[in-house]
Amino acid sequence: MLAGLVLGTVSCNKLLEVDPKQSIDSNTALSSQEAIDAAVNGVYSRLREVGLYGRDLIAIPELLADNAINTGAGNRLVGQGINQAGSHIQTETWQYCYYINNQANLILEALEAYDGDEAYENNIAGQLHFLRALVYHTLMKAYAYDPTAIVEPSDRGGVPIINKGVLNTAQIEYSSRPTVGEVYDFIYGELDKAVLLLATNNNRITDQTFASLAAAHALYSRVALYRGDMAKVISEGELAISTSGLSLVPTEQFVNTWRTDKNPESFFEVAFVLAADHSNTTNESLRATFTTRMTATSTTTVSHGNVVVSDELYSQYNANDVRRELIMRGLGGNSSRWEITKFVSRSGINNIDNVPVIRLPEVILNMAEAYATPGSAVYNEAAAREQLNKIRERAGIGLASYSGEALFNDIILQRRLELAFEGHRFFDLKRLGRDIIKESGNVQHSDFRILANIPVREAVPNTQVTQNPGY
Repeated sequence: MLAGLVLGTVSCNKLLEVDPKQSIDSNTALSSQEAIDAAVNGVYSRLREVGLYGRDLIAIPELLADNAINTGAGNRLVGQGINQAGSHIQTETWQYCYYINNQANLILEALEAYDGDEAYENNIAGQLHFLRALVYHTLMKAYAYDPTAIVEPSDRGGVPIINKGVLNTAQIEYSSRPTVGEVYDFIYGELDKAVLLLATNNNRITDQTFASLAAAHALYSRVALYRGDMAKVISEGELAISTSGLSLVPTEQFVNTWRTDKNPESFFEVAFVLAADHSNTTNESLRATFTTRMTATSTTTVSHGNVVVSDELYSQYNANDVRRELIMRGLGGNSSRWEITKFVSRSGINNIDNVPVIRLPEVILNMAEAYATPGSAVYNEAAAREQLNKIRERAGIGLASYSGEALFNDIILQRRLELAFEGHRFFDLKRLGRDIIKESGNVQHSDFRILANIPVREAVPNTQVTQNPGY
C-alpha cells in the first residue's frame, strides 16, 4: 500500500549492511549470513515503532475499550479515550505493517538466489513468514471485522494482500480488499510455512526476541481464536506449550516477571536494547504513557502517565489477586489515579523494556475459551475449568467450579485481568461482538467506530480499496 511501501523503499541502492533500519535491494545478492542477519534485524527493528509495539498496539486497545482512561495530560491519545470518530489505531500502524511486509517480501525473494546453508536459509524464511502473519493479523484486527463477529451491512472485506516486494512506487500493483476469510486463509498459510521451516531449525533461535517454532504455534492459537477455529486453538496451543517448555511461574514470583529484562512466560517479545531503539520521544514511551514514575520504586514524577487504569477495572481484582500488585497509585497529579507498572524501566534506563507480544497465560486462556465455547467441536467444560484454574490458582484467587455461561464469562474476565494493558481488551470485545460499556459513552458493536479508518493516502490513490463505513 502506497505509504507503507514507499516507506519501505528508502535507501535501497545497496545491501543493508551498516544500518539495519534501512531497506535492501532485492537485486543485490545476499551473499553472506552477516548481510542476511542485518536485513532481518531491520525487519524486527520496525516492531519497535511508536505505531506498533513502541506504544500504540499496547496502549490504544486499552483506551478504546473499558480498561483505561485518558487523564488529558500531555494531550496524547485523547480521542481514543472517548472513542471519537477517526481516533483509533493510527496511520503509522498501517504504514509500518506494510513496511515490514514489504521488507520480508524482498528478503524472501533475495533468498531464492542465496547459495549457502539450507538449514540457515529455512530458519530465516520461517521467521519472515511468522512476521508476515503477525502484521497481517494486526491489520485485520484494526481495519476489518473478525470472522466470529462480522456486521454484514458494514463489511468491506479484509486488507490488501501484497506478497511481492517492491523497490519504488511504480512497481506497486494496487489491489482490492479480499474477503475476511481470504485474508485468514493467507495468514494460516504463512503460519503453516513458519511451522514447517522452523520445525527442524529451532535450535538456531537463541531467545524469545526472535520468532521460534513455539512462537509460531502460539500465534497460530491466537489467530485461530479470532477465526473461531476452536479445534485449531487447542492443537496449536498444546504444541506451543510442549515445544517451548514454558510453565507459569509461582505466585510469589509473578510480579518479578515484570521486573526482569525478559519475561520468563513470553513466547515472543519485541526487544529494546538501547534507548536509541525507541523511535518515539520519552513522553511517548509505554512507561511514560502508563505511569508518572521511572521505576517501580520511584518517588518523584518524571512523566505524564496519561493512560491510567479505570476504577472499574481495578474493582474487578480480588484483594488477594497478585496481579493487582502491578497496579499502583501514581505520583504528583496522578496521586489519586491507578497506574499499571508492567513497563517501568526495569533496568533504570528509560525506553529499553522488552514488550511481550505473546505470553503463556494468553495461550492457556485461548484454550480455556475454546473448550468453553458452546457449539464448538471441542466443547468440554471440565477441560475449560482445568485451563482456567491454572490462571486463577497462580493469581491466588482460588479455583472455580463454574459451568455454562458463568464459566465462559469468568474466562473472559480472567483474560481481561491477566492481559490488562498488553493490548488485548478492545480486540477481545470486538471479536466477541460485545458492546463497549464505559463512563465516557458506550459504543455498540455495530457502530462504525469499531473499525479504524483506512488511511486516506491509501484509499485515494488506490481506488480499489474501499473505505470502511463512516469515514
